[in-house]
Amino acid sequence: MIVAAKRVRDGKGHRAYRRQQGALKRRTKAQDLPCGYGSPSGWGCGEHIDTDLPAGHRMSFTADHDDALGNGGRLAGGLLVPMHLTCNSRKSDNATTEIWSAS
Repeated sequence: MIVAAKRVRDGKGHRAYRRQQGALKRRTKAQDLPCGYGSPSGWGCGEHIDTDLPAGHRMSFTADHDDALGNGGRLAGGLLVPMHLTCNSRKSDNATTEIWSAS
């Protein structure tokens, strides 16, 4: 599944995703958005994100796809949520679960 997600990430829409990610990073810095801000699934720790940290740092900025690429989410055009690298890794490709009761 990881290979398929990488193929999607580096394929069609890659430039549009990078533009969307850059805009989110600038907005996160300007408005001091917390980790997980706007996430309908409630993931993220809610702490400050230092957008000046290097990309591999565990507390650096990442743009999380609300619908994970591994679960069929779109690379560009979908909802991106600012997160720390560790929070995004912890979320992995977990999807929001809806529970319906039988009636």
